Amino acid sequence: MLVHRRFAQAWGELPDRVGLASARQFYDHVAATPGQPAPINRTGVLRGRAGEPMAPGFSRTIHYEISGAGRIDYQYHDSYIDGAHGDPHPVVFIRSINLSSH
Repeated sequence: MLVHRRFAQAWGELPDRVGLASARQFYDHVAATPGQPAPINRTGVLRGRAGEPMAPGFSRTIHYEISGAGRIDYQYHDSYIDGAHGDPHPVVFIRSINLSSH
């Protein structure tokens, strides 16, 4: 999982802000089944330009509502290759984290 440095603080605060159980549910979801609906919390695909894939092979942006305290938007790629000599592997890019209620 890749988290942009802009979201590093919010990512580090996630268990304290939403609770360890909710944070773990998110971690488990994106680690195992990022393209499937979450079994507990709500997920949805963003429409319009906000949901466009960041590059070929990426999913549209998935909006994950975490514990009513906020949301995390991410995209995933099943076989991402980073650089000319990289090997294909699944990756999740965290696009935004908003932990304020909405």
